[in-house]
Amino acid sequence: MDIPELEKIGLLNNDRKVYLALIELGSSTVSDIVKKCGLHRSYVYDILDKLIDFGLVGFTIKNNKKYFEASPPEKLFEVIEFREQQLKDDKERIKEVISDLKKKTETNQLKQESKIFSGKQGIKAILEDIISTKKDFVAFGAEGKFKEIYKWYFTNWQKRRIEHKIKYKIIYSAMLRANRPTKEQKWVQIKFLHEKYDFPATTIVYGDKVAILLWDKTPTGFLLESQEVVRSFLNYFEVMWEKAES
Repeated sequence: MDIPELEKIGLLNNDRKVYLALIELGSSTVSDIVKKCGLHRSYVYDILDKLIDFGLVGFTIKNNKKYFEASPPEKLFEVIEFREQQLKDDKERIKEVISDLKKKTETNQLKQESKIFSGKQGIKAILEDIISTKKDFVAFGAEGKFKEIYKWYFTNWQKRRIEHKIKYKIIYSAMLRANRPTKEQKWVQIKFLHEKYDFPATTIVYGDKVAILLWDKTPTGFLLESQEVVRSFLNYFEVMWEKAES
């Protein structure tokens, strides 16, 4: 049994396997879950931590042994409400960041250009600009939405990136470790931050530009062109890269 719709609230394929296994099994040990799902034990532990953070799984200890149980399915509504509010909050924070960055660069009399791109074609325009720049870039990303939304274009874009010998580094939340969205790609370095550092948006720093992509029902991209802004985001990225784990 699978419920693909649960991916909309952040439950990837293996997350769903563990969650639905607990729905079927009831109170279970890790060994029971491993046997039911056919996943590596370490993956199951990581996924259980994620599901516990989501409030979808709890555990009890009996005879010094942990038994995990799925929370009532109604908890899924709470997760949906939380993620909707999180996206709203992040949109407001991004607006504040853009406003602050614009003020800073204007004060320093630096050349800056900001644009907003809406919809799938708008995001494509930014992605094509990354390729045309033909320079290595860095990113910290959200949920592998690029591949999910664009499908064949994602594959074609990655192929052209490799042809132009463009390398990149990217940081994901640790909740994606079990199903790395870029594991099949070349010329990419990936690290993970603890799940508490979730990334509802994808930020890409390339050339003298910073692109912030929001993967809402209607994808939106904010593009900032400023050497000062790029330096600020690169410094921020390096701090996170040092804290992140492979």
